[in-house]
Amino acid sequence: MKNWEIVLRDYIIGRPVITIEYDEDDSTVGEIIDAHRELVYGHIELSDNGKLTSFMIDLDEIMENNDVSLDEFEELTPDELIGCAEDFVHEFCRDSLHFNMMTEWNGESYLIVFEAKDVALNLFLPNSGATIEINKQGFIISATLFQSYYQLSYPDIQISADDAKDTLCQYPLVELGINEDNGEMKLAYFPKRDYMAVHVDGHIVSSGGFLEEEIVEARTFGKVTVTETIESLLGVTSDMYLVGKGDSRYWYKAEDGENIEQAEPIIKVEYSDEIQVDYEASVDWVELESELPEKVLEEKAKMFLETVVGNIHEKYLLEDQLEYDDDFDILSEEELSEEERQFFEELEMMEDDEEDFEEEEMDFEPFTTFTFIRNHKGIRIEEYSIHVNVGVYTGIIRDCTILLPNEEKLISLDMNPVLSLEQADAIFKNQIHMKLARTSSYDDEEEEVAVYGLDYIMYFPQGRAIEKIDATTGEIQYTNADILKEGE
Repeated sequence: MKNWEIVLRDYIIGRPVITIEYDEDDSTVGEIIDAHRELVYGHIELSDNGKLTSFMIDLDEIMENNDVSLDEFEELTPDELIGCAEDFVHEFCRDSLHFNMMTEWNGESYLIVFEAKDVALNLFLPNSGATIEINKQGFIISATLFQSYYQLSYPDIQISADDAKDTLCQYPLVELGINEDNGEMKLAYFPKRDYMAVHVDGHIVSSGGFLEEEIVEARTFGKVTVTETIESLLGVTSDMYLVGKGDSRYWYKAEDGENIEQAEPIIKVEYSDEIQVDYEASVDWVELESELPEKVLEEKAKMFLETVVGNIHEKYLLEDQLEYDDDFDILSEEELSEEERQFFEELEMMEDDEEDFEEEEMDFEPFTTFTFIRNHKGIRIEEYSIHVNVGVYTGIIRDCTILLPNEEKLISLDMNPVLSLEQADAIFKNQIHMKLARTSSYDDEEEEVAVYGLDYIMYFPQGRAIEKIDATTGEIQYTNADILKEGE
């Protein structure tokens, strides 16, 4: 195993003497500590076979305590910064990686992305390399390195990019929505996520197939009858000690009543600002032989939201709960290489250790999440969705953030767009192009082996992807990509 204290020191401003303290329960996670003082300079994460997967440095903390300043260093050109990031990637990544993109990040630093390539087709493999945050003087601030295995598939390419665009344009690619802009509610057309790509055999790839996520349906529901108080739903009991701070309320254990300053509340109702309220309950729980029925948990979530918001049957849709299928194809041991076989054995051992640890150390109640989608006259307003987490054994509302739109402005919004759906759709389609790309067959952080297929995906020249089209003025708003340089 590498001596990370020596290796990483060269990448830290001022090169302070450091040590790494690993988590007692997880030896793949560590804090970068000043060797002589109790100062935390950053964090690292390693894979199970000892490869670096994450590196983060607190430059301000280091400069404040080591008599060093960025003013002592010259600002580098974009090509020089790419070279610095490339040196870091070459030292810590397993595969040969290629520069893909450089973007501005926050005015003080840049994100530089390196990816592996399908050399035969000269296509980048998304999420296969490293993302480096680097400042103007060339110091690495953070890095995420993808060290997992991947496979490439080579299906027959049966259609061209123009064919793919023609196929995609048979469908409406925008939909009417509502968003808040500088305190005002406005109608706008947004890109639909239903159709994300076209496979090289000519069939449409939906968002579910492209991102490996199921399309979740949402349904209406009847008026909610409330039979419990908000306190009861949060698990408040008569022996708890209540403290009010402005509009916020905090409940403590009875024995903490005389020592509130040092105690942690077990239930919080906290007002962040005028429109956001956070609820959290960490009261004790006991694992039972069986969980409460889903219908009971759903009613708890509805009663909670009804108590807080009111008339939720007129304002929200409730997303259906996903049902997961545990059936999946398993490669036979004969189909695996010796390296892959060893990798999967290590992965299985790691998962067994995690399960044992979770059984011993889990101190929070498992919960079911119910998602309520704000709905106004048939239009979903995703940014005001509410997620209610309900404990599966107690039925207690464990966690929820309530964010509400301005009801007066929403009700007074003119729902008749000046720009028609057909006009907005034509604007969008006129600007899109299609290109052949490697796409992952799933987008699941827990998966360890990515399989890359071939699809035609949408792209916009100069990275000017359309974010929305104003339904009144027709003005186009583009995503702020801030791309400075792209690889070939």
